Amino acid sequence: MAFNIFRWLLKPTGDDKAEPKKAQGTFLEESPADFTFGTETYIQILAFSTCVRRIASAVGAVEWETYRRGKKVRAKEYWLWNYSPNPNQNRAQFFNTLIEHLFLDQHALVVETRDGNRYIADSFTVEHYLSGDIYRDISSNGETIPGVFKASDVMYLTLDSSGLNIKGYISAVSSLTGRLLKSAATSYIRNNGKHGMLEIDDNAEAQENFEETYNDLIQNQFKRYFEADNAVLPLFKGYKYTEAETNSNRGSTASVTTRDIRAMMDDIYEQTAMGFGLPATVATGKSLTKEDFDNFITSTVQPIVRMIAQEINRKVYGPQLVGSGSYVAPNLAAVKYHDIFDIADPIDKLIGSGAFCINDILVLLGRDPIDAPWAWQHWMTKNYSPADDLVAGLDSNTSAESPGKEETDA
Repeated sequence: MAFNIFRWLLKPTGDDKAEPKKAQGTFLEESPADFTFGTETYIQILAFSTCVRRIASAVGAVEWETYRRGKKVRAKEYWLWNYSPNPNQNRAQFFNTLIEHLFLDQHALVVETRDGNRYIADSFTVEHYLSGDIYRDISSNGETIPGVFKASDVMYLTLDSSGLNIKGYISAVSSLTGRLLKSAATSYIRNNGKHGMLEIDDNAEAQENFEETYNDLIQNQFKRYFEADNAVLPLFKGYKYTEAETNSNRGSTASVTTRDIRAMMDDIYEQTAMGFGLPATVATGKSLTKEDFDNFITSTVQPIVRMIAQEINRKVYGPQLVGSGSYVAPNLAAVKYHDIFDIADPIDKLIGSGAFCINDILVLLGRDPIDAPWAWQHWMTKNYSPADDLVAGLDSNTSAESPGKEETDA
């Protein structure tokens, strides 16, 4: 994925190509331009990759349950979507690649080859027709997939076309934040660097070996002096060096600190997360709350998962099979880790209400079902009773109380 991200994010500017200017006769220990070259771009790439990885990990954890005539089965489609879509990828790798293409290119194309494997296209050409698009020149992992495919033969996924273009949004925000970051880093280096003034009187400059002495002092002596933790700078007669005060030396509150730089880096993460529709805490991993995670699953992961499921049912199963109860359904229970001790009471309610059997709960927890008939039975505590019985009981009580009420009225 890094190569693809560099392809459309890493765009060198004229300033990046320019060599840092160095004044003749002045010693520059380190140029701030060298330090900040491309920094904001790499942070942008890291933030983008993090958001994609968060979404891909969640989608890759989904279990794709397959049904045949209304009954859950584990046949060919179950194996393809949950274990091995093709010989080169498992489920996690396949969906990671799918999500990367979806957000990098704003669309993704999944093709089924003659041997029944599913591949994600790296590139393709499409001809648009009202009767159905035609896909040609499809390549995946550097190889060409032969043939011409109709729209009904492929699974085509795309982000909401009415939404904001993520690439353009992130690039614009990163450009602004990047300039601020570069300015802050330059200011930090300057304020915490060594600065001074070297005074040379006329007598020293008139010496025969002045140029050789001056160059050695500037290029060698000062360099060792600035780099050393503890050092003494020897100066000849006629030379006077004075350390210049910086914001850091004066203790100015206006100077930039590493916390300021880190805050700007966090801004890039937060703005990138906003472009993805993610809570900022999901992108940064800091102070992630249950509410934020639930919002991430509901607003970001579920729409993508439903889109994938709809496309599978449209193209793989079709209207007749779906109408007869044969389809694929995503199960997001495995996306979030559950501590069994924390959910013990909810499990008791689910089983005691008759909504789930014991094996249903075990499967949701990722455990093997119990091979016994009683584990598939639905149980209900005595606190529950059929609604009809409750209504019948109320009717009988009303009938029994009616005569007494009439006597009182009389």
